[in-house]
Amino acid sequence: MKIILRLFISLVAFSTIGLAQTMSVSSPAPDATVGSPVQFTATANGGSRPVTAIKIYVDGQSMYTFNNTNFSTNSTSINTSIALAGGAHTAIVKAWNAAGTVFSNTLNVTVGSSTPAPTPSASGITVSSPANGATVGSPVNFVASATPPSGSTISAMRIYVDGASAYTVNASSLNTALALATGGHNVNVQAWDNTGAVYKNTLTINVGSSTTPTPTPTTSSRYTNDLTATAKWMATTVAPDGALLYGTQAINPYYSNLAAIGLTKNASSYGMVQGWMQWYINHLNWPDKWGLYGTTYDYDYNNGAEVSHIDADSTDSYAATFLSLSWAYFNTGDANAQSYVRTLSYQLDAIGQVLVQTQQPDGLTWAKPDYQIKYLMDNCEAYRGLRDLALVFQNAFNDSAKAQFYNAKADLMLQGINGMYLGGGKWAVYKDGIGRLIAPIMTTWYADASAQMFPVMQGVIPPTDARAVATYNTFVAAWPGWQNLSFSSQDPFPWVMIAGAAAVMGDNARVNTYITNIENMYVNQGFPWTFYNMEGGWFMRLNAYMNGKRPL
Repeated sequence: MKIILRLFISLVAFSTIGLAQTMSVSSPAPDATVGSPVQFTATANGGSRPVTAIKIYVDGQSMYTFNNTNFSTNSTSINTSIALAGGAHTAIVKAWNAAGTVFSNTLNVTVGSSTPAPTPSASGITVSSPANGATVGSPVNFVASATPPSGSTISAMRIYVDGASAYTVNASSLNTALALATGGHNVNVQAWDNTGAVYKNTLTINVGSSTTPTPTPTTSSRYTNDLTATAKWMATTVAPDGALLYGTQAINPYYSNLAAIGLTKNASSYGMVQGWMQWYINHLNWPDKWGLYGTTYDYDYNNGAEVSHIDADSTDSYAATFLSLSWAYFNTGDANAQSYVRTLSYQLDAIGQVLVQTQQPDGLTWAKPDYQIKYLMDNCEAYRGLRDLALVFQNAFNDSAKAQFYNAKADLMLQGINGMYLGGGKWAVYKDGIGRLIAPIMTTWYADASAQMFPVMQGVIPPTDARAVATYNTFVAAWPGWQNLSFSSQDPFPWVMIAGAAAVMGDNARVNTYITNIENMYVNQGFPWTFYNMEGGWFMRLNAYMNGKRPL
């Protein structure tokens, strides 16, 4: 169960910490008729936490992003103009605070003809690659820059391919790779400046059938560089007691487990891995509020003080991902790592029992005892956790009986997950309390479409399985631009784990395009929000996998 992620998308003006968050939009006024460009002026107050980001969506499309770096105050303002076509529009001004809480303000505006739209200009944009009329391989490398008149600044650039938005950057230059189908394409590279003036450069290209081969990764490749850069950034998220922080003021053990699994891909990060594992062990509940032993709660974090929520998003995924972390750390082969894991036999068995005690006769686990929904995501993670725990008991403790016990539980869970396949490349998103399988709405990113990638991502089925192939094809048909973060209109987070599933499926072209986009949006920008510790862990795993390191 990823209720926390769901809250990120839908929670409005609600505080889990104390003071309410507010989003005040002073311009444009609700239901106003205005000229283009439309001036947006807004102030976000993060309650008891600073604001980390503000985004403006118009008609479901992300049009403006501000990543805050000044955390001296909990209030942040924006003042920007956005060029909009004539007619009615729905705008959402959305903000995030350091606790991950989302709050927003929605308004309707009509763009009239009172202010003439700026005349598009081609002279302000230079496209260095590809050349107009060129025949190129896919992915296509786009390099362009925009130069405004004196006194103006470029606010954003966007690439349209065959009339569809394919890539956006809030900068005056871009360098990205887009995977395009074979054949002819019309490309429009467009930019806006702070006055609302629009600049365009249109070209036609032909994508040939001879796709440029992906270079064989080497230890000096981009993957190693990305992994190293991410590890260095992750080191800035560590609290003195070893906790891997979500943002700056929260500890979510599920996110931290996935962050730490990524850190096992970098030998210099092993100390952070072990520090987090010890934090988790030190915060186990004996018992918790549900009567389970070996669970852990979410915590607020403020200047070293940790306050428990006395609750967790789930019991199954928290336990499962820690078990997978334990195997990933042991499996590094590092002598210190293996020695440490060998001290945790009792605790790992207790954590494994969390899954066993919430596993039902159909093999599936409840999200938690008081939320008796069986999620596809959670159960795939739980399956992986049980298999990994069996590996730990066999290899670290030479305990064949325990390994057999947990493998048997994984076998039962596998049967339950297989029963969630609906055919036609689709899996049920969850099984409800009365046994109904809830089919996905593939145009809904979370949790419906994204959940489809979990069976192959977590090793429930191999990538050669006919169901895996059908599922991936169905997913790509629904989200053909996922590698360009086309889902950002519904979800602002980068969802690196989806690229991990694509890598397992062997879709290197889309994966490399995705990595380029993450480099441009996050790595080269110092990892701004909405990149956080779990995304960092998955990005390290993705780059290690692309560099030939298995498993994911």
